[in-house]
Amino acid sequence: MNISTIASLVVLFLFAFTVKVNAQVTIPSDKDQLLKGDPAGQTLVAEKNSFPSPQKIVSLKEQLGLTKDQMRKFDEMLTNLPISVNVKGQEIIDAEEELDKLFESGTINERTLRAKLERIGKMRADLRFIHLQVFLKEKQILSAKQWDRLKELQASEAR
Repeated sequence: MNISTIASLVVLFLFAFTVKVNAQVTIPSDKDQLLKGDPAGQTLVAEKNSFPSPQKIVSLKEQLGLTKDQMRKFDEMLTNLPISVNVKGQEIIDAEEELDKLFESGTINERTLRAKLERIGKMRADLRFIHLQVFLKEKQILSAKQWDRLKELQASEAR
């Protein structure tokens, strides 16, 4: 093998490696979490302040004395939440992919970039709102006595 053949093979290898690396980049980087509806830390502010997940409240239905109406509201919430977050997650993915295509084509400018980023930021804020509003609704569904009992149960679990 002569030097030019070896050099050509090295160039082909590097090109193939570069294409493979570029193909592995996921846009957006949190695409899997968005598709799964995973809150990925978006609800941490509620959880660290002792707002349990709706699933946790439902698991304590006997100890809290949840009524049929309260259970219906929690079931409805748990049914609708994944649908809402998946729809919003897909909107974010679509917007991020659109931004990626603009960069790929080289047709993006600062004005368009600002507008796209503001739109994506708003969608991400909307998604976080969807996740966090559930924690506010819990407190509205439970009576004050049930909320106090929930806090007692959480405290005893923490011990």
